[in-house]
Amino acid sequence: MLIDKDSICTYIPQRFPFVMIDELMTASETGFESQFEIVDSNIFLKDGILSESALIENIAQTCAAGFGYLGAQNGEEAGKLGFIGAVSKLEVTGKANLGDVVETKINVLSTFDTIHLIEGTAFFKGNPLVTCQMKIVVG
Repeated sequence: MLIDKDSICTYIPQRFPFVMIDELMTASETGFESQFEIVDSNIFLKDGILSESALIENIAQTCAAGFGYLGAQNGEEAGKLGFIGAVSKLEVTGKANLGDVVETKINVLSTFDTIHLIEGTAFFKGNPLVTCQMKIVVG
């Protein structure tokens, strides 16, 4: 693990109650992996089921943490603001429930300056829940 739950907000711009990532497990120029436990205080939880939009946000925050971590390793400021420029090729194939630990994997497909095209998938026990591509701009 590279970043634990107590330090994650150093690397992402989001704050409670909008944090949708607990730990950054791996980070490289080609991709990132994170974990996120769904707790009962999550604002996107309804009737014990996490909304799909929270999983999309989890993918974006995994990118923020990964790019923030890599930037900090190069002496840059961590926790820069970022923006989702576009979401495409969205597939929802499962649901996440209270108590589940979601594992998210990001592949960086291409980068131009501060614009990144990524493909992200959120999994539960190896089964994909949400997959999409995103254009992410990191300021």
